[in-house]
Amino acid sequence: MTKYFILNIVLNFALAFVVYSGVVSYQLGNQTVLFIAIALLVVLVYLKVVMLKIVKKNASNNKPESNKPVKKGKR
Repeated sequence: MTKYFILNIVLNFALAFVVYSGVVSYQLGNQTVLFIAIALLVVLVYLKVVMLKIVKKNASNNKPESNKPVKKGKR
């Protein structure tokens, strides 16, 4: 889970940087950088969604044992 936590932080920083660079390039009128920023934004959002699905699947598979019913043995 630690690698997913670090990956989530890296993706968040990358998303923030790409959005900022897209806004600045739009303000400066640089269309090439704007289109590259939009393409990178789509890829990063896709990667974030895939990562969240993997984490959700892993979390549901690793439920704690306290939720399982307790079997009573014979006395």
